[in-house]
Amino acid sequence: MRNRSIRFKMSLWFTVALALVAGITLLAVLMASRMVLRGTIRDYLISTVEENVDNISFVSYQGDTHIYGYIPYSSGFLQIDLDYMETVNDVSTALYAEDGTLLYGENPLSRQTSQIAFSESRTWNVKVNGVRYDVYDRKLNLDIPGEKSLWIRGLVPETRSADQLKEIIRLSLIILPVLILLAILSGYLVVDKLLAPIQRIQKTAEDISAGDDLKKRIDPGKNQDEVGRLARVFNQMLDRLERSFETERQFTSDASHELRTPTSVILAQSEYTLAKERTPENYKEALRVIHGQGEKMKTLITDMLDYTRMEQSAERYTMEELDLSALVLQTAEPMKKIQDKGIVLEVKAEEGLKVQGNAELLTRLLQNLISNAYRYGKENGHIQVSLTGADQEVKLCVSDDGIGIAPEDQKRIFDRFYRVDGARSGEGTGLGLAIVKKAAELHGARIDLSSAPGEGSAFTIIFKKN
Repeated sequence: MRNRSIRFKMSLWFTVALALVAGITLLAVLMASRMVLRGTIRDYLISTVEENVDNISFVSYQGDTHIYGYIPYSSGFLQIDLDYMETVNDVSTALYAEDGTLLYGENPLSRQTSQIAFSESRTWNVKVNGVRYDVYDRKLNLDIPGEKSLWIRGLVPETRSADQLKEIIRLSLIILPVLILLAILSGYLVVDKLLAPIQRIQKTAEDISAGDDLKKRIDPGKNQDEVGRLARVFNQMLDRLERSFETERQFTSDASHELRTPTSVILAQSEYTLAKERTPENYKEALRVIHGQGEKMKTLITDMLDYTRMEQSAERYTMEELDLSALVLQTAEPMKKIQDKGIVLEVKAEEGLKVQGNAELLTRLLQNLISNAYRYGKENGHIQVSLTGADQEVKLCVSDDGIGIAPEDQKRIFDRFYRVDGARSGEGTGLGLAIVKKAAELHGARIDLSSAPGEGSAFTIIFKKN
């Protein structure tokens, strides 16, 4: 069973459930039919006897005793509508005197019921030779001088209802299997239609697995049911896988490209130094070069891993309400001690400005902007860090009076490893501003850049106020 298809399993369970429901329904119908038929036949017995009562009368008459439809009784005749006293639909009726003498009609159980006293308007039953009969007695209130009351006794066998019940069973056994087969066929077709989207998912997954094309997607159509949602979730998974593979490919490409230069420098310096005996000063200089390139490689690898982690696992960064004013001061104040190229760093932050964010990412964002300003600032220049709030926005601005950025480069300055002129490519990993942009995106913030060559740059991160 485990190796069977879902279509087969669903069809099998549907068939079993349908057959079970049909069996229970048939049983319920038979039980209800039996009760209804018994009640109907009993009602028919009573109505037949009551009609006979209405068609019997007494006539005082002294004369011919052979008048058709008249039965001599006491001082007259009993006038009887003979059509009513016949056996009709298995209902037998008979006219009795008070002492049990049969005056007219038929009673197939006369001997068995002769000792049973009459009982006014009561239905009772008796079992004879394995057959149960319903019996109904009715008293005739005829004004006959000097005579006691007359009785009509009617009876009907339960075989009457049994015969009708057999007919119902016979028809049910013909109709129900046909209905079950039609239901199974329609169920199979419905299951096939319902599973069609899943088969498309399977086909797409097989195509992707067999090749390298992660751009294939499942068309969920307009379906909003579970299968449609499954197709959309599957597409989202493929989007994420595609991004992951693309990020991995990009990381591998970037790593091999960016690490090639420092690795080449280290190898070249090592080979040059080991080519012959050197003075202690030469060895120290070689070690300084190798150490510097190693530090550059470590910084580059750290930045690349951080950027890749931000791209691939954005959900790992928990967003919470934080005091951005305090974070700016805690991050920027210690960086005043850098004092590179005589640059002076000034920090101004309004108090109590809060945003929804991640402290780790925002700290890295600000550090990168300040480091970037130091790196490309001019001798004895200035860097200003300001945090202001207005309306529903909080603005974090880092500005410098350094070399600036040409207009044609400003659109690409946030791209990974993008280099402009030689003045901006000698230091850094080329990932600082890319990390700034990604961190801003994760916070739903936008970046404004204002810069001109020789006049410095101002990077403004605009957050939504919490």
